[in-house]
Amino acid sequence: MRVALALGSGGARGYAHIGAIRELQARGHEVVGVSGASMGAVVGSLLAAGELDRFEEWVRGLAQRDVLRLLDVSFAGGGAIRANKIMGVIGEMLDDVRIEDLAIPYTAVATDLRARREVWFTRGPADIAVRASFAIPSIVTPAIVGGRLMIDGGVTNPVPLEPLASVDSDLVLAVSLTGRREGIRGSTFQESSDPEEPSAVADPKISKKGGSVTATTARLSGRIRTAAADVRDADLVRLVAARFGQDTSGADAAGVEAAGIDTTGPGAGTDSAERSLPGGSATPSPEVEEAVEEGEREVRADAQSDERGLESLPGTLRIFDVVSQSIEAMQSILTGYRMAGNRPDVLVEVPSDSCSAFDFHRAEEMIELGRRLTVEALDREGL
Repeated sequence: MRVALALGSGGARGYAHIGAIRELQARGHEVVGVSGASMGAVVGSLLAAGELDRFEEWVRGLAQRDVLRLLDVSFAGGGAIRANKIMGVIGEMLDDVRIEDLAIPYTAVATDLRARREVWFTRGPADIAVRASFAIPSIVTPAIVGGRLMIDGGVTNPVPLEPLASVDSDLVLAVSLTGRREGIRGSTFQESSDPEEPSAVADPKISKKGGSVTATTARLSGRIRTAAADVRDADLVRLVAARFGQDTSGADAAGVEAAGIDTTGPGAGTDSAERSLPGGSATPSPEVEEAVEEGEREVRADAQSDERGLESLPGTLRIFDVVSQSIEAMQSILTGYRMAGNRPDVLVEVPSDSCSAFDFHRAEEMIELGRRLTVEALDREGL
């Protein structure tokens, strides 16, 4: 069959697009048109350019440290990351090809922030269209194209089906990356389901008189685990903290330098590197001790807040989690409205908690998940 593909936005979950394409190819279907937003625009462009094999081989080999090295931090410009290094790799694969010269008709969808409308790229340099399409708000800096301030296409059209209307196809298949959450362990934010492990969220059923110690222990335990995780993953902490003006003196200087972050500013140097707890054997740094003390203070404040019906925040919750999950909530609702009037023949829905939008080191499992979900969707339709 001749298949038109609509590939949705969703960061690292977009690796699932590769699995969906591989399953279509394995069944002998031909992709005759593709549209994409954000990560969907990335994968779609490389498919249309005949470079998907090369891209897949590259992402399958990415470890978390490799991903960190690709993040060029921006201290201005409306985003935490410039994405120049990432676009250097993708641009080299696309090799300055123009959209109108691609082997498969292709459309990248971006959002004109000032005009508040979606923009379809159907002509011009493919790499420019891709860069405009994946400018995740507050995470990746916007792109200026033709005088327009462009951000992520998923803001206005998370799964762009409309550009496929003119494609001569037998089947329209859409891949949405904001499917219903399934409580998958290891996702962006997941409360513990282990009864032996105290939850970082205070149980509202615990009485203030009889259960305050338990609530305090659970809350403090969450703070300690979070502080320890911060030290173990010092590179990532330094990256995020630098963007938001927080103290980063406990980060591993060598690892941060490898990630392309300036280590010559306040907090850099030998002393900070020695406090980074390599292997967990050194004395806890002042940052960890301060985090624990702060946890104790917050627990006391939370106990008072709970009396009014408020609950304590999860100790594992981070600013990027809030940003990404806010975008996902918006996209999920928007996708539902748009598909109500333009339903694809086959819809593949990837759970939004299958991985974080920034887990770009998890290509292997996401590609396999995309393929498995596509198998199930095609089998349901007898295709």
